[in-house]
Amino acid sequence: LRFNEKSYSLYPKRDNFFLKKNIGNFSYDSNINYITSILILLISLEFFIIDFNPYLSAPLDNFHEGSNLVPTVNYIFKKSLWTSTLYDYGLAANSFGIIFWKTKALLTIGSIRFIMIVLLFFNKLLLILICRKISLTLNFDNFVKNIFFLILSLSVLNFSNYEDFNISSYPPRTFIFLLFFLIAIDVLIQINRFNFKSFIVGSFSTLSLLWIDMGFFINAIIMILLIYLVIANDYKKIRYILLGLFTSWFILFIYFPQDEIKELFIQLKFIYSTHDYLAGIEYSRPFSEHSARETRALLLIIISGVYLIILNFNKKINLNYETKIIICFLFISSIIFFKSGLMRTDTYHIKYSSGSYLLVFYFSTLYFIFYQLQYTRFHSALKNFYRKFKTFFLPFVIITSFIFIINLETKNIFKILDFKSNANSLINANDEKYLTDSYKEFLNYYAKISSEDNCVQILTDDVSLPYLLRKPSCTQFFNPALILRGWNEKKFIDQIYKSKPSFILYF
Repeated sequence: LRFNEKSYSLYPKRDNFFLKKNIGNFSYDSNINYITSILILLISLEFFIIDFNPYLSAPLDNFHEGSNLVPTVNYIFKKSLWTSTLYDYGLAANSFGIIFWKTKALLTIGSIRFIMIVLLFFNKLLLILICRKISLTLNFDNFVKNIFFLILSLSVLNFSNYEDFNISSYPPRTFIFLLFFLIAIDVLIQINRFNFKSFIVGSFSTLSLLWIDMGFFINAIIMILLIYLVIANDYKKIRYILLGLFTSWFILFIYFPQDEIKELFIQLKFIYSTHDYLAGIEYSRPFSEHSARETRALLLIIISGVYLIILNFNKKINLNYETKIIICFLFISSIIFFKSGLMRTDTYHIKYSSGSYLLVFYFSTLYFIFYQLQYTRFHSALKNFYRKFKTFFLPFVIITSFIFIINLETKNIFKILDFKSNANSLINANDEKYLTDSYKEFLNYYAKISSEDNCVQILTDDVSLPYLLRKPSCTQFFNPALILRGWNEKKFIDQIYKSKPSFILYF
């Protein structure tokens, strides 16, 4: 790469390698561990004082929640995974409730909503740990590093929103992506050191495929990681990553029957080949009418990329090697992950794919602010103030974090005493609570006329009907949007012919 009449190389052994290692120019401060503990305690408190009433009163989302309910019903009745259901999100993403319902013997709409809330909590936890990893590598003094970590963490915690988790920047099912990224960070920055994390990173190649689209993103990132390690001549880590990869695939082939494995690959090929236009909306031309959302997303990615060029190549900034590699890796991941936004191009998908590049944008903006402040009198005054009142720093962190995380206007801290009963109320709530009177009337009528049928087949967006009638879908195609001419319509016809339901719902 040529930049400012100088050349830079991606080959680590050359003198002009732009990711120069300057390990040792920074120190670790135990206060970051204290702040991490405080933040984790506060997001745990936030979780335990959640008001479950909005989840109890919100009507059933027949399509999205149905997509999480019906695959589990199919599994319970048919005792098979891929051969019983064609997954649009993936086995794990469409069937969050299997383990929960098998353990608690529950099959409710509320239990799915509770699982989604728990996954959002894990997203928040993982975001804090990722911010901690990044902040520890900064070449600021310890006090500035602590403040940086606190502000960055409080900023990105809003990426997962309990109030409306369907339009979070990191919605529930992206926790697998965050978990992978957190583990992969150590593999990236600890060159020529083996730890078990290298093996775990390789095993994500198979594990992530249970989330189909996440599997595509994570496997693409694993390939980029392997290419980088080849460039860095770190063959020891490559061996252990490949060992984890091949071991996980071997276990998959050994554990599942041959027909299930065959169907898994058929579904992967189908989804990867058709997902971008299966239910797609054309991405609006930037700066055209009604394209504000799409234009803003692209501009933020471009601005984040420009920030990275400055952070990597500006000699005055002298960013640490570890920080550079983490942020570069996160930016590359964000571009791959943005494929989700291109798939559908609606508010939900663009928002849902924004977390990673927003994290790069927030980090870079915050870093430039702190970098400029360190040469001002304000920084010196703040540092002197910290030295004099160091004992009050952690109480300040607690109070500040509490104000930002625990909004007392919308939350009641005493709800922590009733968490168990409130959670049980949500999990055990009668499904009729989420249905309108007219829908209940329709449901009763349909149940009556189809009483002789052992299965349910719909050709509408109301994919929840098999769950509500407590019958499996007659075919793998519980979601009719997945029936595509030239791909699988003959398979659908064969399956519907064998099941022979008396009624097929279409309206």
